[in-house]
Amino acid sequence: MKFGSVFNPRGVLEINYKISSIDANQNILYTGDEKGILYRYQLQPDQAMIIQASQPLSKQLTKSRIDQIKVFPQANANLLVLSDQTLYLVEEKTLKGEQVSKEKVSLFALNEFYKINQFEIIIVTKKKEGFILSYTQKTGKFECMREKFLLPDIPVTIAFIGNLFYFGLQKKNYSVINLDDKQLQVANLLIDIGNNPYLKATDNDEILIVTTNNIGIFIGKDGQMKQKSTIQLQNKSIQIITIFKQYLIVLFDNLIQVFNLSDSKLMSDIQLSSSAKCITQTSNHLFYGSSSEIIYLYQTPPEQQIQDLLKQGKVEDALQVFQQYNQNSDVSRNQQLEQLKLDCGWALVRQMQFQNSQNYILQTNFEPRDFICLFPDYYYAVEKLESVNQNPSLNTISLIVAKFVQDNYKGDPKKSQEYKLQARDFLIEILEKKRSVLTSTQSAYSMKDKLTLLTSTQNFNQNQWHAIPCEQLLELIDFALIKAYLESTQLQKLKSFLSSNQIYCLSMYAELQAIIQTNKAIEQQQSILARFYESFNKIDLSLEVWRTIGGDSLNQQVQQEACEETTRILKQNPDKNRIFKFILWVFKKQIKTGIQIFYVSESVITPDQMIKFLDEQEMEQDLKKKLKEKYLEVLVLEKQTEEERFHTQLAYSYIDSLFAIYPKDMQPTQIDMKKNQIATEIYQALKKFLKNPNAKYNSSSILEKKVKDSWMIHEIILLYGREKRHEEALNLLLNLGLYDQAEKYCCEYTDNLLTKLFKKYKDLYSFFEGKYKERPTDQQTSFTFNQIKITINNFLKKYATHSQLNALEVLEIIPENWILADQGEDDGLFQFLNSVISHTLHQKRSTKAAFHLSDMDLLNVECLNASTKQANVRITSEKKCAVCSRSIGEKVFVVYPNAVIAHHTCIRSNTICPLSDKDFEKYFKL
Repeated sequence: MKFGSVFNPRGVLEINYKISSIDANQNILYTGDEKGILYRYQLQPDQAMIIQASQPLSKQLTKSRIDQIKVFPQANANLLVLSDQTLYLVEEKTLKGEQVSKEKVSLFALNEFYKINQFEIIIVTKKKEGFILSYTQKTGKFECMREKFLLPDIPVTIAFIGNLFYFGLQKKNYSVINLDDKQLQVANLLIDIGNNPYLKATDNDEILIVTTNNIGIFIGKDGQMKQKSTIQLQNKSIQIITIFKQYLIVLFDNLIQVFNLSDSKLMSDIQLSSSAKCITQTSNHLFYGSSSEIIYLYQTPPEQQIQDLLKQGKVEDALQVFQQYNQNSDVSRNQQLEQLKLDCGWALVRQMQFQNSQNYILQTNFEPRDFICLFPDYYYAVEKLESVNQNPSLNTISLIVAKFVQDNYKGDPKKSQEYKLQARDFLIEILEKKRSVLTSTQSAYSMKDKLTLLTSTQNFNQNQWHAIPCEQLLELIDFALIKAYLESTQLQKLKSFLSSNQIYCLSMYAELQAIIQTNKAIEQQQSILARFYESFNKIDLSLEVWRTIGGDSLNQQVQQEACEETTRILKQNPDKNRIFKFILWVFKKQIKTGIQIFYVSESVITPDQMIKFLDEQEMEQDLKKKLKEKYLEVLVLEKQTEEERFHTQLAYSYIDSLFAIYPKDMQPTQIDMKKNQIATEIYQALKKFLKNPNAKYNSSSILEKKVKDSWMIHEIILLYGREKRHEEALNLLLNLGLYDQAEKYCCEYTDNLLTKLFKKYKDLYSFFEGKYKERPTDQQTSFTFNQIKITINNFLKKYATHSQLNALEVLEIIPENWILADQGEDDGLFQFLNSVISHTLHQKRSTKAAFHLSDMDLLNVECLNASTKQANVRITSEKKCAVCSRSIGEKVFVVYPNAVIAHHTCIRSNTICPLSDKDFEKYFKL
């Protein structure tokens, strides 16, 4: 018996004649020998010796070789037998034969797959003629129904499908004749005939043609190649080709090849112990004849085929066998297919094909303990595995590898080591994938669910497992992965694993710590040790390692990583004492990273505690000042604390930083912010903060204690405005000659400030006028006086109609000696009066028009109201309800102002008309 073969031969009957042909039908087997004798055997399908051993019925048909036997089902299962160039119709029970045709016949063919022409056969004679014979059931004879047709030569192979007759001429070509064509013309096929020509109909629209190098191709009745793979036959002389179920059986002298018809895949080669002469089949049995016996090719059960193929590592063939015998798509089939894929994976493990094995295993819901137990060093204790077996690791990966290397490489130690390393990498890959599935947010399992996963029937240890919670299974996986990473020096994978995942094997910390601390590779990558401590909740140990890494290294990238990781850990594990212990070195190395700790909740560290901590630390004053300022920014601008003192402290910090660059007593004209980038940034932050309407700072304190009498003129003015100290703000601006800014300041508030500003302008005018009269020749005095005149002139023209300017008060203030000119430099007063009068007249007219419109609208409403009240309705017996259309009768009714009448019980509102939906209550209010 050949393992994995679809068919296996078993001798069932010894014979004492030289068999030359064979055929079968239902439970009858027919054979012919070299001496022209026919034999008839009874089959016993339920018996081990499937052919009865008793003496068969035999009949001498001719004295020459029986060349071909074909059961003709349409002729009551009688036989067509070709012998001595004569075709006989033989009665199946008595084996008595009657000559079908007087012609000398070389070949004949049945129309095997077509019901339309099923009574027809084709014979080819020695004269190179072809005849179409039709069987008549009434007479029980064949008759020539059509004219004969001529062939170029005697074919070596023929096939008859429907209305097409195919034939092949040795060393020439394949051809086809359409029998429906009256001319019966021969059409050559553009296919090389090769050295072993053969034609075989495989279904009602497909024929197999063997061409060069014994390659079989499939074509349809239309002459086009089928969309399926070709078949590569052994390069030998073909005895016969037959179809059995979904298989194509090719018989050579001492070999049988079995192909799958659906995909042309070779299923098995069956080497024969003796030369085969012929082959045939019934619906369920397959036989071939050798020189001394008849042999039964029994079909191996698919389950046995699969197991045999798996043992040889032929997983694709095993899957193909499964697909052939399991065509239905249902839950049961899917479960069986999943089990088979897992078995395929284990079969490939046995063959050391770890990558291919992984591809199959990962398609299943496999039990990871099956694999972990192959590596005894990778689990903490046998009890953790929850195995039914007392010792689940009887067969380890080392033993499996050793056996394979011994069988294939004579125990080569290098190969053994190579495969062990591959096996470890394989374990890592599948455990990573299983872990990913179990911890996914889309996972069907919760951590407490007890899992029963798929175990292979090919498992070397044949383990049985107790169901365990998902969390416990993850514990086993994590422990195995960490140990495997360490042994394989896959430190980047270990680093990623410790950084990205919650670790479930916390209880195994002690053993893993001992391993990781003695690992020489870890000594060179202390960041992995730090991550290990963090993963196992040893936070302070992790922070100590990071501090050592960041403090000792001169590499900026390493420092950056240490600072970032320290800050992240402190934020994720907030504790006041821990933060104060470990954040200081980060501040000194990477301030931008360290200030992220300022976002820690105030329930962990209060603002006062943080500020006190910053004040008390030994560090450079600039760094201390910068840190405090950054903390206040986070506290005020991002956390948005409501406490005034922190807002005020932030403003103080900005101002102090600016005064450190530009001292307080400098003149505004001496300062150019564009020349100092840092100063520009701080100044912009200060301005933005002071203008922020949500800022809670104490403006009076900032004004008096910090910026008063400094070069920060704009900030002083802003703070004066916030304090409503407009008088002081205007005085400062006017003293500095900043008239435009003074006017802009007045427009931003609603305290009639433009009027007050004009009074100050008038006072300045009077003051400078007096100076000018005293010293008319002094250029500075003259310039100042002219400047105030121009300012007042422009002011009167610009703000004549402004809401913050009281025109009457201005007119009372204007001195009588001011010139009223309609043009020139002194046209301001004229323009002012002109605008004020025009604006006043416009307002008066608008008010009067509004009064008259309102009065007219009032009259219209009163008129409408009066006319509405006068509306009347006449109620008669014919008057109907607007809602139900029934007579009003004696029921209570409602009358609407638009004369609509309705029963009181029919309406939904006393004020809304049921016909027009008009709400009269709202209408009369308007």
